[in-house]
Amino acid sequence: MKRLITRSILLGILFLVLTVQSFAQIKTFKEISGHAIGERITENYQSIRYMEYLDTVSDRVSLIPLGHSWDRKPMMMAIVTSPENHARLDEIQRNAQALNDPRKTSDAEARRIMETQPTIVYLGGTIHGFELSGSDALIKLMEKLVTSNEPDVLEMLRNTVVLIDPVINPDGRDAFAQHNHQRTGRVVNPSLNDWNNDFTWWEALQFRTSHYFFDMNRDWFAQTHPEVRSRAKVIQDWRPQVGVDAHEMGSDLEFYFDPPTDPYAPFFPDHAARWFVEFGKAYAAAFDDAGFEYMTKELFNYFYPAYTTSFLSYQGAVGLLFEQGSTRGLAITRADGSVRTFADAIEQQFVASLATVRLSSERRKELLESYFNDHKKAIEDGRRGFQRYFITRDGDAGHVAEAVNLLRRLGVEVHELQRDITVRNARDRYGKNAGSVTLKAGTFVVDAAQPRNRYIRTLLEPSVQVPNEFLALARERIDRGENPRFYDITAWSLPLLFNLTAFSSGGSMEYAQMITEEVTLHTPFEKRSDAYAYLLDGNQSSAMSVLFHMRKKGYRVGVLTQPTQIEGKAFASGTVILRTGNNPETLHESLPYFLNKYKVSATPVFSGHGDGSHPSLGSTHVIAVREPSVAIVAEHPVSALSFGFAWHKLDRQYEIDHTIIRGASIAGMDLSSFNVIILPEINNRMQMNALLGDAGKNRLRQWVRDGGTIVALGEASEFVRSDLELSALSSFYDKEETKKLPRISVPGAFVKGIPDRNSWLVSGIHGNLPFLVNSSRLFRFPDSAPSASQRQALSASVANTVISGHVWAESVERLPGTTLVYEERIGRGRVILFAEDVNFRGYFRGADRLFLNAVLLGPSAN
Repeated sequence: MKRLITRSILLGILFLVLTVQSFAQIKTFKEISGHAIGERITENYQSIRYMEYLDTVSDRVSLIPLGHSWDRKPMMMAIVTSPENHARLDEIQRNAQALNDPRKTSDAEARRIMETQPTIVYLGGTIHGFELSGSDALIKLMEKLVTSNEPDVLEMLRNTVVLIDPVINPDGRDAFAQHNHQRTGRVVNPSLNDWNNDFTWWEALQFRTSHYFFDMNRDWFAQTHPEVRSRAKVIQDWRPQVGVDAHEMGSDLEFYFDPPTDPYAPFFPDHAARWFVEFGKAYAAAFDDAGFEYMTKELFNYFYPAYTTSFLSYQGAVGLLFEQGSTRGLAITRADGSVRTFADAIEQQFVASLATVRLSSERRKELLESYFNDHKKAIEDGRRGFQRYFITRDGDAGHVAEAVNLLRRLGVEVHELQRDITVRNARDRYGKNAGSVTLKAGTFVVDAAQPRNRYIRTLLEPSVQVPNEFLALARERIDRGENPRFYDITAWSLPLLFNLTAFSSGGSMEYAQMITEEVTLHTPFEKRSDAYAYLLDGNQSSAMSVLFHMRKKGYRVGVLTQPTQIEGKAFASGTVILRTGNNPETLHESLPYFLNKYKVSATPVFSGHGDGSHPSLGSTHVIAVREPSVAIVAEHPVSALSFGFAWHKLDRQYEIDHTIIRGASIAGMDLSSFNVIILPEINNRMQMNALLGDAGKNRLRQWVRDGGTIVALGEASEFVRSDLELSALSSFYDKEETKKLPRISVPGAFVKGIPDRNSWLVSGIHGNLPFLVNSSRLFRFPDSAPSASQRQALSASVANTVISGHVWAESVERLPGTTLVYEERIGRGRVILFAEDVNFRGYFRGADRLFLNAVLLGPSAN
């Protein structure tokens, strides 16, 4: 027995020696990257190099490749847990999916799973590129979890699976890192005025946002970017119970952690709200021990559903927000004269991140129980009230398919009707009573009684009410001349954003079948060499991509501006015409490629003659399209965000070729090679006037008169009418009796847009268009008798104007009848003015056709 004990002791000592040697052999982050954490801004490739190194030397780490950003930077996430958990990761992942769906998992089975299931924790950093410290803190946390043998660390590794995602936005982060590296000397200068800490507003947004200047912290329900889509998939695959999004804010502010301030959204998950308090206590205790300053409960809210933390919460996790006072670069002098260093900021983020993992470990079973029970409540809620949400196939087939596929990527189960049904007591997409509605086979159905119920309600309800208590406080702030603290828009219903025909009701799911594949709704191309013409679905915005590329290849293309009927078939306004008789034979071979690429339906017709009184294909209601040559104006004082929305719209969503020009170069530039210039939102008209100077403004004016088309968005429309003096459009504030009235901004709400069907600009717009208003601009059609050169293409309805979101009483009175989209002929050219940015964040898809019509048809329209 004594020999056995001695042998056991010796084996134990040998194991400890080998363990120590093993960990001694793991290199530090500094040895891999060349700098210590906090000494220099870590670039994306260095984070990945370190994760890949740990993956090769440690049995506590494995990696999840996430693809590439728009700027082709690789993205990577690490799974950090105990070796024992790594050996059963597949089982842990299956169990996570089982706890996510109480319809399939009994209480008894859930209890069995919870006995051994670790808490799954997601930790993300730097979704805003120049908010640096969260990323480096996660690297520091990873180093500790991988190399430490402290008992509490080993316990955390046994009880958790930690998904560490250091750099969500590599494009923005690396842009800022390079800015800082190039401007940092031998000694770090903390002065606000030193050029390492000083940058323009345009540069700030370049560092904050994506390659396309998108704020990806507002992209989670739209998923326009690969950076967001890849993370959303991991969250779907792993179903974390806890998630953190690490940010930075103003340098003079102290560290913020949840609980948040009001308002919460009415459908916000109870699991997240309840655990905010518990995690907040843990953070407070950790920060008290460390002697750090902090705040909680007084900033940030969970009303808007597209933030990272909101997405995590609606997916079932406790989505937690960290906001660290920024150092900009490596050090900053604050208002009180103190200096905050990058290393200081990293340490605070590290302490908070470690506290997150610790509490997730210590209260593992409670978190799992809370998670499972909250899903049970969500499913039960779906069995009450409006139980079904329906999306018909009417309108833009591409946008219908896109919305359905988006819902599925958000974890929502979508079904398809297999036969016609009639539902009673239905609501329409505006929330109005629609009575009994017959829905055709092929209609898409979302049953609310499923795990993602809270997200379904949030995204598919016609409107989400802002709590009255918050509105009262917001109004008081406005009346005091303060920011009302709407952190974002107040309307985002997907049927309204996509301009879909949608209803909600009760009813059976008996005739609905779940969709398991990506939805495409275009019909296969039918090549007919004897066809007179091919007609491309007028309702499909993507038909304009086909139009552009076919025109670029030299084919003659037309667009119907009024609906017609040929050979008994109806064709919508906006239908793209490709005649076979006046195009080369290669048309039959070129067209299928673009139809398939952009998923557009085309119908062969064998005559150009319209039935009855319907227009024929040679009608005056057909625009013969010239090849567009498009420029987008960039750089301050153009809004970087608005510029990015337009750039992304053309470049990625519709693949329309374009040239980006600097505003400062316009005065000396030959503009004759362009026939379209897009002016995105302008931050400051006075600065725009100074940038262009008289020479630049005169050049633009003459270019328009010579035949150019300016497409202006939001405040750029005000610049065109007031500063370039190229439009007779008026404003509510022009008159003496109204010019001194306060300008109350609409915080992102939908109004009912009424198209003028005589305008070519609204070709292809299905029904009335929900129009997103996000400003105080109130344009009016000219008071003088309108001329043939002026057209109000889209105006706000004069009845039931507001259809979703919050609008203050003053705007409710002023909005009816306002001009939302306007065009005016100036000499041989024209200006097209949008009261709002219709490309907003890449997810106001219902307005795509308006913008594409303006850009692609503007130079050719009558």
